[in-house]
Amino acid sequence: MTETYGEHPRGKHFKAPAPEAPGVARPDETAVFITAAERARVTPHPRTSTDETSVFLAMAEQSMNATPARPAVTAPTPSHPFSSISEGPGSTGNLAAAQGGETGLFPPLYNGASGSSSVPGAGIPQDVSRREFEQELEFTRTTSEGMPAPGPEELPDGSAAEADDDDFSASGDYESVGRSAGLMTLLIVISRLTGFARTWFMGLAFGVSLLASSYNIANNLPNMLYELVMGGMLVTAFLPVYMDARRLGGKEGANAYVGNLLSILLVVLGVASVAACVFAPALIWTQSFMSSGEEMETAVYFFRIFAFQILFYGLGSVFSGVLNAHRDYFWSNVGPILNNVVVIASFVAFPFLQQVSDAVAITVLAVGTTAGVFVQMACQIPALGRHGIHPRLHIDLRDPLLRKTVSLGVPTIIATLCTLVTSSVMNSTALAVQPGTGSSVIAYARLWYTLPYALLAVSLNTALYTELARDATRGDDDAVRAGLSRGIAQQFFVLIPFALYLMVFSFPLNMIYCAGKFDLEGVGLVAEYLRFLAPSLPLYGVCMLMQKGCSALRNMHPYAAFILAGAVAEIAWSVTFALGLGGGMPFIALSMTASYLVSDIGAFWWMRRRLHGLRAKQIVHGILAGLLLGGLGAAAGAGVLALLETFVAPLVTYLPDGTAQTAGMLQTVAYLAVAGIVSLVVTFGPAIALKFPEADMFRSILRRVRR
Repeated sequence: MTETYGEHPRGKHFKAPAPEAPGVARPDETAVFITAAERARVTPHPRTSTDETSVFLAMAEQSMNATPARPAVTAPTPSHPFSSISEGPGSTGNLAAAQGGETGLFPPLYNGASGSSSVPGAGIPQDVSRREFEQELEFTRTTSEGMPAPGPEELPDGSAAEADDDDFSASGDYESVGRSAGLMTLLIVISRLTGFARTWFMGLAFGVSLLASSYNIANNLPNMLYELVMGGMLVTAFLPVYMDARRLGGKEGANAYVGNLLSILLVVLGVASVAACVFAPALIWTQSFMSSGEEMETAVYFFRIFAFQILFYGLGSVFSGVLNAHRDYFWSNVGPILNNVVVIASFVAFPFLQQVSDAVAITVLAVGTTAGVFVQMACQIPALGRHGIHPRLHIDLRDPLLRKTVSLGVPTIIATLCTLVTSSVMNSTALAVQPGTGSSVIAYARLWYTLPYALLAVSLNTALYTELARDATRGDDDAVRAGLSRGIAQQFFVLIPFALYLMVFSFPLNMIYCAGKFDLEGVGLVAEYLRFLAPSLPLYGVCMLMQKGCSALRNMHPYAAFILAGAVAEIAWSVTFALGLGGGMPFIALSMTASYLVSDIGAFWWMRRRLHGLRAKQIVHGILAGLLLGGLGAAAGAGVLALLETFVAPLVTYLPDGTAQTAGMLQTVAYLAVAGIVSLVVTFGPAIALKFPEADMFRSILRRVRR
């Protein structure tokens, strides 16, 4: 059935519609608009008033940007540069476009940065440059300002659909990265504060103990299994494919793709969750095979309940991907806060329930931890409707967008397997060199290790990923090269100072845990491990950014290759130096530096070849600025901390009988706050004042705070 889009246009460029012959489809008016615009744009027109050609050009441009998936009715001809491709049962016209071919309702105007037409004879006349065409469109926008904006599409029931303001054909807005990262950082600060509270209550209840190791092993495993089954594929492939679906098929196409993907996830991850629950003992063994398995019975019980987190992680990942594609980062960052609140409530209840029954306390904690992941997923659902996402559950295994998702995501399975194997080796080696408590030491140290990455690098990577994916979709390698180089420089500039801070403040940071069952000996173990883990932090941030870059460029094979190389380096280092030569926990921590160094070298080599170079001066500037200003900030913070302990009160006092007396949490936090603020001001103050481009995010945060 042929759709009608409003009243027939009037003016000298159009004739009255001819009577339709029986059985002959009426021409698609959108295609007529675009054809008229292409013919008229080379004809000079006065620039002092809004003529009909300008109106038609504006409508043509708007149609190309929106690209709704509508049934076309005209047969494609060589003389018609924007010929419609017929759609209907069994038609493959739009499917080929979705797979990146040159067919489709509206072929892309440009192919790559060269500005050449993707279809010979289509789009821009060969004698018109891209710059001239963009200037013409800019003039059209100016001269047609008096036109009323198109209203929301009317639905059959008379209600209005949501307005779709986002243009998925537009280029990436790298200036917005700092602003978006600033917003996310403020939310992540709250998330990490609640995350710290969660870990603090865990330390209060468990300390550095076998129970803490059991909980952390069981709680980390669902996330790793989700990544193995589907997560790596979704994280790397969903965003660029969703942008294709939205650009080519509009809301309807995006809804169909998301509905199909969610339906498949419900089946695949639902089965995986049940299977993980059944085979829990074998899966827990993979994390403790170098030690006796008898002490892991509690971990097995935890994991039987945690296994259902696999499904919730998958659904939440799709929801977050949709929101991020629309530059909506709020609920995907609020979700972890709500998750932490639920789990904190479970930890608070644990000591009281333990007085009644250990089994009841452990069960409530396990259910509460899983409920937290469910809340993190579910809180994003209402926000989807504001972007016109109302997916209908259905399964279509022949969907070309699904095939594109799988083909792009399959290489990440290798990377995910590497992560699973290295995590297993790390946990098992830690339990072998430090029986019972080794795994819990890693878990407590990783809270501080991931804190600066989560607060700053994650928000930068997430916002940058959206822009990289947009430019890669347009084939603009120059923009991708510039954006990626800027991102690498930002990662080094931000994370090198924080790596130095972690080394300087490792002991007082872990003093905050010192309460309940978490004693001074545990503080020393975790602090030592953190000092040796910290140097890998900037390399870790860059590696995660390279993952985003490979995903945006729709080629995950290189990422899988350099992650595999890094995994081999990490395992060889741990087994040789930590276990074989007796280096212990510090050398397990250093294995992370070996891993990310090898991975980053491989990623740099490939990116330089793929993008025909990177902006080396910009990257070196970020590294040197991070080392210089970070070193000054860390030294200033260490000096302030030493002055406070000398002239105010020490953090640890040894009594005549040799007993150690530790400072209270308030004193420790106050010392860290004063010394930390000094470090931040010395490091980032000059960068903000001198307007370093790497400090854009910090300027954005300051502007938000001043409001």
